[in-house]
Amino acid sequence: MFDVTTAARRDFRTDHGAVLRDSLEGLLLHDGVGLDARMRHAITAVVHLAVDAPLGVPEDAEEFLARLDGTWLFAAWNDSDTELSLLNTLSLGATPALSWCELMFTTALAPWSSTPAAVHARRIFLTGEQARLAAVSGDC
Repeated sequence: MFDVTTAARRDFRTDHGAVLRDSLEGLLLHDGVGLDARMRHAITAVVHLAVDAPLGVPEDAEEFLARLDGTWLFAAWNDSDTELSLLNTLSLGATPALSWCELMFTTALAPWSSTPAAVHARRIFLTGEQARLAAVSGDC
């Protein structure tokens, strides 16, 4: 049963980065050839950290790529223990997953990349589709 008194107090939020996250994850995960579970999770985590940063959704591919810098991410998520722990995990090891993801996204979003996933991800940035979706859905 729907209760009008409690519905007014609920804090429904729109996920403004959902389309962008999906496109960026698809850019590297679309075929998944050669990716183990660890790297699949790392890609998803890095996309989350860059797209969902407290400063808002990146405006373009260049801003997204700039956010893949460890120093930027640690500063952006300074007040979130969960994300800081995630960043520590992504930054450790002989081959840090964060560095690997930065390399992969930099080459995948390069203007010369013609894979369908790269073209789609660049189009999301260029057309501002995530901004239009946010304007249409609005905050509830």
